[in-house]
Amino acid sequence: MHVDDFGNVGAAYQAYSEGIRGRIRHELIFEAVRERTPVGGTILDMGCGDGEMSLRLAEAGFRVLGVDVSAEMLRRAELRKVALSPDVGACVEFAAGDIASFEPGRMFDAVCSHGVLMYLDDSVPAIRKLAAHVAPGGLLSIMSRNLLANGFREALRGDYGIARRLIETGEPSSTGNLGISTRADDPLMIMGEMEACGFADCDWQGVRIFSDHLDACSFEEQQALELIALERAAARRDPYRAMARLFHAMGRKAA
Repeated sequence: MHVDDFGNVGAAYQAYSEGIRGRIRHELIFEAVRERTPVGGTILDMGCGDGEMSLRLAEAGFRVLGVDVSAEMLRRAELRKVALSPDVGACVEFAAGDIASFEPGRMFDAVCSHGVLMYLDDSVPAIRKLAAHVAPGGLLSIMSRNLLANGFREALRGDYGIARRLIETGEPSSTGNLGISTRADDPLMIMGEMEACGFADCDWQGVRIFSDHLDACSFEEQQALELIALERAAARRDPYRAMARLFHAMGRKAA
């Protein structure tokens, strides 16, 4: 899968972000990054898409560089930036590039790559590249598809034959939210690679444990808030997090 294919699914991604599954993903990850990054710190958002996380972080007072390979997604990000106040807009900029070749020429207090590794053939080179952009003492934040829960969403949706095949074969690839094939990783393997790159205190949370099959559902706001609170409560607890569709791994670089 070519990551620039995202230019063809911009509207679908926006609809996903505004739905309950997108809200759960963005809110849990945003909270974790915000809590672990110094106020006013610099953040590289690699694979920023339409700017959802970059803009959230800028509104929270961080200085953000969002990078994406898709010209269409960057266009959408710039349009969303225009709607911000001038002070917030000045805290975020967008640039074209990909993990393999982008060279920002500086290091960051936090480097994020959320929902990118699942579209690459191999996560290891990408992790090493991302790690090089993290300043000493800084945070590396990676979100991707969780191999431990292979077939779980399909089973909850009633696609039992597909679920059985994924479970019996261990095949890491399946169709994601946007109708595009995605590849899963074991979060423990990802954390091991982060540690090999000089990161400590590595941990992970599960994202979308109880909600990944609810893509067609609409929620009253109070019900949505209760579901988000439930996901937040279970995100770092075993055995629940192992069944999450996504994992969010973080680690801190040696100072």
